[in-house]
Amino acid sequence: MLQFDIRTNARDVMLQMQQLQKKHLPQAMMDAANATGRYIHAALRSEMSEVFDRPTSWTLGGLRFKLATKSRPEVNIWLEDFGGKGTASGKYLTPQITGGARKHKRFERALIMKGLMPAGMFAVPTKAAPLDAYGNVPGPFIVRMLSDLRAFGEQGYRANRRGARRGRKRSNYFFVPFKADKSKKPGIWWHMPNDMIVPIFIFTTAPRYAKRYDFYGVAQRAYERVSRRFLEQAIAARVRMDNSAP
Repeated sequence: MLQFDIRTNARDVMLQMQQLQKKHLPQAMMDAANATGRYIHAALRSEMSEVFDRPTSWTLGGLRFKLATKSRPEVNIWLEDFGGKGTASGKYLTPQITGGARKHKRFERALIMKGLMPAGMFAVPTKAAPLDAYGNVPGPFIVRMLSDLRAFGEQGYRANRRGARRGRKRSNYFFVPFKADKSKKPGIWWHMPNDMIVPIFIFTTAPRYAKRYDFYGVAQRAYERVSRRFLEQAIAARVRMDNSAP
C-alpha cells in the first residue's frame, strides 16, 4: 500500500503563497485602490451631469482625486472647498448633498458688505437676467453690475460712475431702489440702454435645497460593485508579471 501525505507539499505551497503575498500584495492593493478610486470618481462626475442642468467645467473640476501609495493604499475623493477667485464647488454643492439653505455667493457677500442687501437675504436672478450656456448669470455681467453698485441706489451710481457727464441722460446702469420706493421690489434693477427698467436680482430669504446629489450613496455603491474584483485582478496581474520575468 502506498501512502502520500499531502501536508508536506501544502507547507511548501503555503510558504510560497506567503512569499507571494508579501512581495505583491502592497503593490496590488495600491493598483486596486487607484482603479477603484478612478471608477468612483467617474461615477460621481456622471451623477453630477445627470442631476444638474449643464454643470460647468468649474463644477465638474471641483471633484478632486488623490492617488494611493504603497504606504497609504487608499484614495481620497472630495469636493474642493477653496475656490481662489471663484466660489469653490464644495461650498455651493454641499446644500445639494445634505439639503438645507445655501451659503452666500461671493457677489452676495459684496452686496452685504456695501450695505446694499440685508445680511439675512439672498440675491435670486429673475427671468430678465442674462444666462450663459450653463444657465448661470455670466461672470462679466456680475462684475459690471458690482462696479456700478458702489453706494446706495441710483444717486450713488451717478456720483461714482467713471466718465459720466453732468446733465447727460443716463442709461445702461444698475441700481438698488431706495427703501422709500415701494413701487420696486427690493433687489438689483437694470436701467437698460433702451430705457426699460427691469429687476435683475430680487432679494429674498435663504433658498432651501432638497437633497439632489447623492454623493455618498453613489460612491458607496460604486465601491461595492468593483473593489473586490479590482483587487483580485491586481493580484493576478502582479503574479503574472512575476512569472513572466526572466
